[in-house]
Amino acid sequence: MQENRLRTYLEFQLSQILISGNVLFAQILFYSPSLITWGRTLFAASLLGSVLLFRKRPFFFPTKKENLISLSLGALLAFHWVTFFGSAQEANIAIAVLTLFTHPIWTVLLEPIFFPSKIRAMDLGLAVLVVFGMWILVPSFDPKDQYFWGVGLGLASSWAMAFRNLLTKKYLSGHGSTQVMFHQTLVTCLLLSPILFFENLFSNPRDWGLIILLGLFFTAVGHTFYIKAVFKMKVKTAGLLSTVQPLYSAILAWAILNEVPRKEEFIGGSFILLAAALESIRYRKKTE
Repeated sequence: MQENRLRTYLEFQLSQILISGNVLFAQILFYSPSLITWGRTLFAASLLGSVLLFRKRPFFFPTKKENLISLSLGALLAFHWVTFFGSAQEANIAIAVLTLFTHPIWTVLLEPIFFPSKIRAMDLGLAVLVVFGMWILVPSFDPKDQYFWGVGLGLASSWAMAFRNLLTKKYLSGHGSTQVMFHQTLVTCLLLSPILFFENLFSNPRDWGLIILLGLFFTAVGHTFYIKAVFKMKVKTAGLLSTVQPLYSAILAWAILNEVPRKEEFIGGSFILLAAALESIRYRKKTE
């Protein structure tokens, strides 16, 4: 049992390292969030479908209800990724990652809707702490301010992620993570395909190579490991453990893009990550 828990933990941390690199592509690739997301899911779905075919696994679940739920969640995934990349382009990587990682708190508050769980006073207190951190992140609440829209898009992405994780856990935890991610990336790709009528495709081999890398390695592999780990632990626990991602992303952004967060991002981010750390300490004491 202990060995299985360690393996799940290591797989989860690997997924976080891979996923933390996703946001860098929003700055490296000079295309719209919709086109980048379409490209990454095109190659991610292709790889995941090939894995299912090679392993002789079914592409779909036994019941229509489960297939409908799984495919429908692709719409949430599309919204989550487009708004996340939009946040990074409107503001910067730090804003996108920090606002996204308010999702553990939203998960705690939303979980009673889907599972037998109660909201406690501590949950509300931590939510207030997160909101305070978000307030510090926004230097001006003027709609003309790029950070205002960056934080707004990051919050929208965070809420979508929380809903998607909870619904995936509730309805699909008995199925393979590869199948789930295949469904969701396929639907995301199809939903965003109309963007091809309005924008030009990636213009050179470098950009195609980056999109393939993003789709195959950082998306298909990283998110499959993430879903696999979420199926084996509480959604809240997965969300809280994933708060290491801002650190990974900040290191990568500094090393590759020479991007250093503003002081507001250090301060506001500290409140957000403190709330997540306190949650982590609470739930670490409980069994999975």
